[in-house]
Amino acid sequence: MYQHYYRILGISSGSGLSEIKKAYRAKAKEFHPDLNKSSDAKEKFITINEAYEFLINNRFRKSYISREVREQQYRDWVKYEREKTRARAAYQAKKKFEQFKRSRIYKTTHILYTFYDFFSVIIGFIIILGVVYGLKFQSTFAEGFTLNSILAAILLFCVGLIFITFSIMNYWERTKIFRRKNIFEQ
Repeated sequence: MYQHYYRILGISSGSGLSEIKKAYRAKAKEFHPDLNKSSDAKEKFITINEAYEFLINNRFRKSYISREVREQQYRDWVKYEREKTRARAAYQAKKKFEQFKRSRIYKTTHILYTFYDFFSVIIGFIIILGVVYGLKFQSTFAEGFTLNSILAAILLFCVGLIFITFSIMNYWERTKIFRRKNIFEQ
């Protein structure tokens, strides 16, 4: 069981306390969710914290884990330690985001993104209304509609719809994430 945790930290099984701490710091910097944006960074960060906590706690409990201790008690202890370190690591992983979320920068960017989404929807509607008005205006000319004008109208109409669609999707996704994080905080 110990070998697994040593492998997670990338050190040999005979490593001392200072080597464990050094390897933990390096791996934690590499996989902290605030620094590493990969999708599995949070899970790796939690696993690294679990390994570190287990190895540090194990170094002081070797006398407790002896041959006379039954295997089931040992597994229960391992399970308890794993849950405890995972909870602590998960708290550390989200702590900085919680601090950031209360900052003025986060609130300002949230307002700016909302304004951007609203502005993009307005631009999309202006483009669509411009297409409709342009087609109506062109119908008054003697030559009427041409193939180029119809293709341009279709293209501009699609651009307007894209503006509106992506703005609404972006706003919806941001508010969904915000609502989900608020639900978990309660």
